[in-house]
Amino acid sequence: MSYETPPVSPGLLAEVKKSKKHLTMSGNLVEIGSAACIHDLKNRIDDTVYFRDLCCTRSDERTYYNGVLKVLRRKLREAEKSTITESVQKRISKSSNSNRVLKMAGII
Repeated sequence: MSYETPPVSPGLLAEVKKSKKHLTMSGNLVEIGSAACIHDLKNRIDDTVYFRDLCCTRSDERTYYNGVLKVLRRKLREAEKSTITESVQKRISKSSNSNRVLKMAGII
């Protein structure tokens, strides 16, 4: 069984950089911080850990995979952080409306 990656055009890669979206392993563009993005990054990390663990210790190949893992984990943290930030902003916007009403009533 061979695994073939979907063809990716240079225009698609430029769109990914410009729109700040995540390109999944299946070739779909998803929003950074979405469940699909986080799931894809976790799968990539699992795959990379598997292949890293097959390497001998102190080899160039293992060092390469450790570098890839560092980048993937950073991207995962950023994606999770953006998800948390969005949910906090929604809560703040809801509470700011109620604060405005309280201020108008002279309570605050």
